[in-house]
Amino acid sequence: MPIRHHTPRRLAAGLALLLLAPVAAACSSTSSTASSTASSTSGGSVTVGESTTLSSSIAELGQTALQGLELAVANINAHGGLLGKKVKVVSADDSATPATGASNERSMILNDHVVAMFGPVVSSVASAEEPIAAQYHIPIFFSVSNDIALMTSGFTKYGFQLVPNTVMEPRAAAAYLAHEAGSTQITVGTFAPNYSFGTSSVAGFIQALKDLHVNYKLVSQQFPPLNATNIAPYLSALIAAHPEYVYNAQFGGDLVSFTQQANQYGFFQHTKMIAMYSAQPLEALGSSAPAGAIGFDRAPFWLAGQQGMDGPGISAFISQFKAKYGDYPSAWAIMTYTAAQSWAYGVKKAGTFNGTSVSNALSGATISTIRGPITLRACDHQANVPEYVGVVSSTVDPTYRLRLWDPSSVFIAQPKTIMLTCAQSLALRS
Repeated sequence: MPIRHHTPRRLAAGLALLLLAPVAAACSSTSSTASSTASSTSGGSVTVGESTTLSSSIAELGQTALQGLELAVANINAHGGLLGKKVKVVSADDSATPATGASNERSMILNDHVVAMFGPVVSSVASAEEPIAAQYHIPIFFSVSNDIALMTSGFTKYGFQLVPNTVMEPRAAAAYLAHEAGSTQITVGTFAPNYSFGTSSVAGFIQALKDLHVNYKLVSQQFPPLNATNIAPYLSALIAAHPEYVYNAQFGGDLVSFTQQANQYGFFQHTKMIAMYSAQPLEALGSSAPAGAIGFDRAPFWLAGQQGMDGPGISAFISQFKAKYGDYPSAWAIMTYTAAQSWAYGVKKAGTFNGTSVSNALSGATISTIRGPITLRACDHQANVPEYVGVVSSTVDPTYRLRLWDPSSVFIAQPKTIMLTCAQSLALRS
């Protein structure tokens, strides 16, 4: 039996952030099993669902993403709801398992009558959920999992990706490395869990090095099983190859564990690692965070005000989140909040909760969000969002009292430089 969580009916009032400007538009609706129950726009409530990872070493991603959704719904309800209805959230732990995620989602659709789904942490779970959402004509928003296959070979009209995908993210890291290395030959290793996200991300990084004409030599590639507790053999093999740079596709608690074990080997004395050193891993690592490592992140709160993190209300959102949850928002919280804003925009534009009408309204739409205007490309429903890269600082940031990135090192990879073209994306769909 999956663990299920429901937000309280009485959601906190007085939250001052408007999610989006009202849009007057209406589209004809197409009925579906789940969304037909919410066709009335006079009073009552509708439910949205999130099946995600709420336990295990990567639970922080799912937990904070859920917080982002809950805060978005609180803000929607504080301003009168959507189409005259209050919004409720139902959630469940998928245990990072595709079968569990699919079961949770089907239960939410058939029993809770959700009108939208917000996606999981693990891309293999997302790929199991995406076709179910399409079967029942329910829009699903991926704000953590980012395998490019979700919007290419697995594409449906009901899926939307609000994060840099597994081509965009490693392209950004490779672009930064190309700038740093210049024409000098460098030795490179990779480390990633052996599942769709890990292998896809590494493949994207290697391809980006080639595309950018980086003079590199690949000396070691390690792919431990997903959630492996003993990575010592893989780490030893990587160290033995003496790479100057290592691209690591781990995140959350897994990245923290890798870093702690690697520190014991003196790994960072001779190797610069390129990994998702966002605020949460850096906070967990504290003084043991590897200064000089190259971090990348999808929506770093500490860059609020910079391009892609400069939408109306971003500062208010950060303050609200900190007040409500006692911590700064993770990228996962920011992106899931943005996903909820996108869904709300689609509902208002369509004038209905009907999943087909909402999905049609969102395809190709440009949406005002706390991150700024975001376009969901009509060709593949990929959001045109940037990726951020920077060097882990050796000192504590005076504003946030965390070791974050050296401010002078921040590199913003623009969407137009890291996204596939529509033609390239459509070619992968076949």
